[in-house]
Amino acid sequence: MPHDPILEVPDSSGQPGPRATVGVRDGRRTPWTPATLHYGSLVLGFVALLWIGRDQWFFGDDWAILVPRLDASILVPHVGHWNMSPAIVFQLLRNWLGLGSYLPFLALAVLAHVAVVHLVWRILNRVGVQPWLASVLGIALLLLGGASENIFWAFQFGFMGAIALGLWVLVLFDRPRLNIPLILVLSLLAPTFSGTAIPVLAAAAVVGVVRHGWWRTGLLLVPTAVSYLLWYLLVARGYAVPAAGITTIGGVARAGLYAAAMYGGGLGRGLPVIWLGVIPALTTTVWVIRTVRRGLGSRATAAYALVAGSLVFVALTTYSRMSFGISAAASERYAYLVIVFLLPALGLQLTWLAARGRRAFAAVVAGLVLIIGFNTVDLVLEAHAQAVRETGSEKRIDADLARLLEKPGDPALLAGAADATWSPDLLGSDLFALYRSGEFPKP
Repeated sequence: MPHDPILEVPDSSGQPGPRATVGVRDGRRTPWTPATLHYGSLVLGFVALLWIGRDQWFFGDDWAILVPRLDASILVPHVGHWNMSPAIVFQLLRNWLGLGSYLPFLALAVLAHVAVVHLVWRILNRVGVQPWLASVLGIALLLLGGASENIFWAFQFGFMGAIALGLWVLVLFDRPRLNIPLILVLSLLAPTFSGTAIPVLAAAAVVGVVRHGWWRTGLLLVPTAVSYLLWYLLVARGYAVPAAGITTIGGVARAGLYAAAMYGGGLGRGLPVIWLGVIPALTTTVWVIRTVRRGLGSRATAAYALVAGSLVFVALTTYSRMSFGISAAASERYAYLVIVFLLPALGLQLTWLAARGRRAFAAVVAGLVLIIGFNTVDLVLEAHAQAVRETGSEKRIDADLARLLEKPGDPALLAGAADATWSPDLLGSDLFALYRSGEFPKP
């Protein structure tokens, strides 16, 4: 491949030139390596996130997969998504531990998030991002305040679990030898967590085609396509989905605006001012146009594949969710996946900048540290705001249970939602059944 400075990888000190041995300083081995920073941040981050989210409680869609009345509906789509695997996991955890504490359920979401961070870090290193920058970018993703809704909401275990499984498949395709059984299992499992697996698996397919050809990649992913298509035709097609709202020329224009807002606003979720997200969105567009022809078959293949996956994600989301309004385009759950998709491309751009010299490297790191600081503060503030809302819901549900214990046969209490505003799936009858089974604590 012709030399391209945008894809040039500096050494471990951030300087262009011969590769230095990471973990060796002045001829002596040192424990301080990018990998040490990464794995240490994962362990500390997991504990810190659980501590920050210690006041969270069951909320909203959590109840859609926790109420016993819906236990048999694991094949039924939830807002268009197949949530069978997280539903099974939540039901097992509910039956085993009950609902006295939110922490075990929250730990699932945080664990899925940590898995996503680790897999993105592996991809960053694989595509050629400077090792120290890759580890710092991993920390930035780990403490992404703009994604607090995902991190501190147990239901998003399915959303992030699907992303993690899809990224794992991508990493496996980006190897010389294919682990066929593992690819088959992971790719079949991923869509049963959430539909967010589809665009990530599309990115994995691009890597597979480049590394191993059409036939081998297709044969490995056909079972997933068939299983998902069967589920859609036999089950999901019979359930209503949000209207697309793209029926006129004006609708096409609004779709373009919605898609642009997903990129600009999504990237801006990780920055102090949301409109600043337009800058990395534009630089990534220019970077892809300039380098894709020479870079697609290089070590950076996964970065381009994930950009392609982002196009699939944005197109599907625009088609199915545009009717929710432009303000939903940069919602935290969408921003999370947009950032995951584009982080390797952004990492390569930052690597190119950092390779300009020591001052450039220091400036890039300083900028990332500032972004991490902003996101950490944002994460704490958002967690508190969510906890206040969820604590209010908890009090209303406890009050409803107290009324049910006084009047256990009241049809109005049994048929009504315990908290119609924030937990509409939890009916009084569900709450009473959970209490009688010992799975819901007495108020």
